[in-house]
Amino acid sequence: MVKRVLDKNRYVFLEKPTMQVLHKEEDELRVLEIQSYLKKLKEFNITISSLTKTQHDKKDRSLILNLAMILVSEKKLWEKTLEDKRIPLKSFSRIVEEPVFELKEWQNQIIAYSLLLDEEKFPLIGKYLHYGASEKEDSFLRDANMNRGLSLLTKGRSSYILTSQGQFLKIRTEDIPSGHMASGKIERKKLNIVTPLIVLLVSVVFLVGLYVTLSRRVSQTIILKAVGEVKMDFNPWGDVVDVIGINTAGRSFVEGAEFEDKDIDTVLAEIIEQAYIKEIIREKEEITVLVSGDFLPEDFFKSGKTRDRILSYQLNAKINNNGSFLIVE
Repeated sequence: MVKRVLDKNRYVFLEKPTMQVLHKEEDELRVLEIQSYLKKLKEFNITISSLTKTQHDKKDRSLILNLAMILVSEKKLWEKTLEDKRIPLKSFSRIVEEPVFELKEWQNQIIAYSLLLDEEKFPLIGKYLHYGASEKEDSFLRDANMNRGLSLLTKGRSSYILTSQGQFLKIRTEDIPSGHMASGKIERKKLNIVTPLIVLLVSVVFLVGLYVTLSRRVSQTIILKAVGEVKMDFNPWGDVVDVIGINTAGRSFVEGAEFEDKDIDTVLAEIIEQAYIKEIIREKEEITVLVSGDFLPEDFFKSGKTRDRILSYQLNAKINNNGSFLIVE
């Protein structure tokens, strides 16, 4: 196959609108042709909606137009495309000297143009495209907010149109039937808040579940031994998970006390306070504090409620901090 590099820049889409006269006697034929065109696109797994998703600038649209012309003119390649429902990209790439990945990205648009340029198939639609030799390239100031084109499909107040500059657009308009001229503003994609809300909800549920799981996980256990014995479990944040009296005297330490959502210092001080109030421990008696799991900071008993209770009641505290000993001063 002969290379067709020079043909890539032969034509450009012209900005200046031409007078398009749609004859009434052609209306029915044009509608049938449009229906046939949409059906043909579907055979290639192309929808008119998908063609509106990506918008190309004039330079790229003109290049794609020329590539479509080359494809249609290469009879064997075009027949292969129609048969396989896709462009033989490697062969086509060698002819036009465009990278395969670029051709793959443009494939749907090339096919959409090629079908219109195949004069035997859709002449009434194809003649609506307005292009000319590249040396005739023009400039024309258009209202960027208004778009005009041939209506290919209408759904409610939305129309999918083909402009004379080769753009497939979805616009907001009145109920314009297929095959007629339609104009309006491009329909912007509606903001989808459902998906973000679902993602947010799932994230919140996950984080709440993670928090609940971690808040119940025991990372540290402290046992207070005096006449009675009390076991206290704490989570990674130092909040109490459970307080259990191991024996009768120990259970009396915790009766009537409120420990929910309290930290280590508050819970330990409360246990000592309850034991002292009930005279289960007295001044100058000995208590033992055993820490397992996470270490307490070395300065834990340098200040705080537990230190105040120990010093106020003149208790002899022996504190084993997971193998190291702490002193209350």
